[in-house]
Amino acid sequence: MTTKKTNVVNWATQGPDDIVYRHERDDLRTITSVTVPEHAVALFIRDGQLAGALEPGRHIITSANVPWLTKLHNIALGYKETPFKVQIIYVSLKIFNGKWGIRGMIKAAPGYDVPIVLMSNGDFQFRIKDPAVFFTQVLGGMASCSTADVNAFMRSFINEQITQQLTKQYFMEVYANLEAASTSSKVLIEPYFEQRGIELLSLKISELRTTDEDQQKIFEYLQFTSKDGEAFKRYGVMERMADAVGESEGGAAIGTGMLLFPQMFQQMQQQQAMQQQQAPKVLCPHCGNPNDFPYRFCGNCGQPSPQTQAAAQPARAPAPAAAGGGKAFSACPYCGESLAGLKKTPKFCPYCSEELG
Repeated sequence: MTTKKTNVVNWATQGPDDIVYRHERDDLRTITSVTVPEHAVALFIRDGQLAGALEPGRHIITSANVPWLTKLHNIALGYKETPFKVQIIYVSLKIFNGKWGIRGMIKAAPGYDVPIVLMSNGDFQFRIKDPAVFFTQVLGGMASCSTADVNAFMRSFINEQITQQLTKQYFMEVYANLEAASTSSKVLIEPYFEQRGIELLSLKISELRTTDEDQQKIFEYLQFTSKDGEAFKRYGVMERMADAVGESEGGAAIGTGMLLFPQMFQQMQQQQAMQQQQAPKVLCPHCGNPNDFPYRFCGNCGQPSPQTQAAAQPARAPAPAAAGGGKAFSACPYCGESLAGLKKTPKFCPYCSEELG
C-alpha cells in the first residue's frame, strides 16, 4: 500500500530526544508547504548531495521563492504531480545529553610504565552547530539517517577520542583529580567534533578504576618507592577504617580503599617534596637552637634530644681550662669526642652534655 501524496511536510513526531528525522517521501508537488520547528533546520538532499536548507518557520516551496530549487525544477520538467525529486532531512539544533564508557590500557604512575587495565565512564553534552558540515561528514554515510544511528555514532566517536587522550596520561594523576582531567580531555577532543559540525558543550569523567589485581600492583609499587613505606602504612590504616565504615549499618559496601587512594597518593607526593626541601638541621625543643642531625644534646642549652633516652649523667668536675687560660677545646675533656669541626667551643658538649665553659 502506497502512502498518499501530500503537499504538506513537517516534523510532527519530534520528541525531546530526537536529533534527526527524514521525511518518508522524496517527491514534492509544485506547491508544497514545509514547516520547520523551532531549534531545527530542514536539509534538502538530491542524489546524495546537499541542495539547500530552510530555517525555522513555514515555507511555501516554489522555484520562484527558493532560488536553489530552480535547478531541481528544471530537471523535473515533464512531471505533472512530482516536479521536485528531493529528500528532506530535519536536524535538531537543541542540546542533547549522552553517556560514554571505555575499557583500555593505561600507564599506572610516573616511573611505573607497566600498562594496567583502564575502565572509565561519564557524561557529555553536545549540539549540532553546523548542519551542512554535519550532513556531509556524518549523516551522508548513514543508510537510514535516524536518531539511533546518530547516537551510535556519537558513543563510538567520543569513546575513541577519550580513550586516545586518557591512555596518554598516568592512571594515578587522572584519578587524583578527575575534574581537571575532564576539562583537559574536553579541550583536546573539541576540534575533532568541530570538524564534523558538532559542538561539544561539556564532558565529565564520573568514574575511573582498574581491576583488583592491578590495584594491588600499584599499592605495592607505591609501598616500595615511598620513604620507609610510610605512605603505604597510612593507606593500610585508612583502608581498614573505610572497610569498617562500609561494613557498618548504612555503610557503602564498595571498594572503599580506592575512594581514599587519591588522597593518600597526593599526601605521599607532598611528603616527599617536603623531605627533599628540608635542610639537615633540627631545632632543639627546649631553646630553639639549630643542631646538626642527628644529635644527642643541644649545643646551646645542653638538653637531650627527643630521640635519645640517655640516663642522667653523674656529676663531674668542672672542665679544666685550656692551656694559656683559653676556653677553646679540640676535644671534649669529659667524653673525648672531637670538637675540631666546630667553629667555636659550644657552651655544652653536644655528645655528653657536660658544661665546657
